[in-house]
Amino acid sequence: MSRPMVPLDTSYEGADPFGLLWTMRMPEPPADDWVAPEPKDFSEITIRLMKDGHSMAQVTTQQWTMPQHIRRTPIHDLGLAAEWILPPGDRRKRPALLVLGGSGGGLDWASKMGALLANEGYVALALAYFNHPDLPKHLAQVPLEYVATALDFLAAQSEVDPQRIGIIGYSKGAELALLMAAYRPDVHAVVAIAPGCAAFQGFKPPEYPVVSSWTLNGADIPFVPNAYDSHFFETYDGMYLWYRTLAQHDAMEKASIAVEKINGNLLLLSGVEDRIWPSTLMAEHIMARLYVMDFPHKAKHLAFPEAGHGIALPPGEPTTGLSERLGGSPQGNAAARRQGWNAIKLFLAKNLNNQLP
Repeated sequence: MSRPMVPLDTSYEGADPFGLLWTMRMPEPPADDWVAPEPKDFSEITIRLMKDGHSMAQVTTQQWTMPQHIRRTPIHDLGLAAEWILPPGDRRKRPALLVLGGSGGGLDWASKMGALLANEGYVALALAYFNHPDLPKHLAQVPLEYVATALDFLAAQSEVDPQRIGIIGYSKGAELALLMAAYRPDVHAVVAIAPGCAAFQGFKPPEYPVVSSWTLNGADIPFVPNAYDSHFFETYDGMYLWYRTLAQHDAMEKASIAVEKINGNLLLLSGVEDRIWPSTLMAEHIMARLYVMDFPHKAKHLAFPEAGHGIALPPGEPTTGLSERLGGSPQGNAAARRQGWNAIKLFLAKNLNNQLP
């Protein structure tokens, strides 16, 4: 058996089939708040063979971030702002996933993840829940009934096996995924990437009203308010604010998500060096609650060292700007994306697809 070839001189260590891709850097240093844009469908990559500073040969190829053969349809039925994403092939009933992006809102992340899942044989419904032309701009007081309507729509489609439905969410979308799964016994698997462990205050500038991110039956879900103080307004240290917020024990007790009510297995993924919010700490809180509540299903938390908040997609994309803003190191984030994506595929295959033991 041949061994993987280790490069002699690179900006990364060891053998990595994606190394040349995720280590790509901009010719000029990016601005402090810049993050590499994610192309909608594909990006062009040019590889050159250099000798003594001269180009000897080059080839340009396309890296597709949206698989070409899947079927994508905008959905506006029932007041939803969504994208219906189908794998190629026949229309037999398949396992299905509701896909929820994070605090950026819209459909960009959810559509991309949904396409990748469809490429693995799943039906996906990518759902926007704010910051979309048909929806409120800000993440505040989002009705859980809206997400329930999306789950009902998903289960009713002829291509979907209603006994094999899961939810995958990222960041605030992971918070929402856990909340919905706790309310819906027809959800049988949950993947929560960089999750929150409770319902938190909504985000609605410039007034920043003290309201929940989520509502049910027209009323705010119990939530943990942001613990602003003078030090935060002097420094705007987001992690300081989050640790103060999580230290509000009475509010945390009332607002912690009842994850023990979820009717299926859970997979949690976090980056230990997350700079957006302490997702590893919150994932550990979830695991502790499941243990104390004698959760009847299985749960697993993968905490990736030297990784930050940007672990929510497969490897192979440039990490320019990722570590500076979201935490972790370039190599740590790339490793977390690779290992995390493999773990997600295995988890879903076991819990929804029933093709593995």
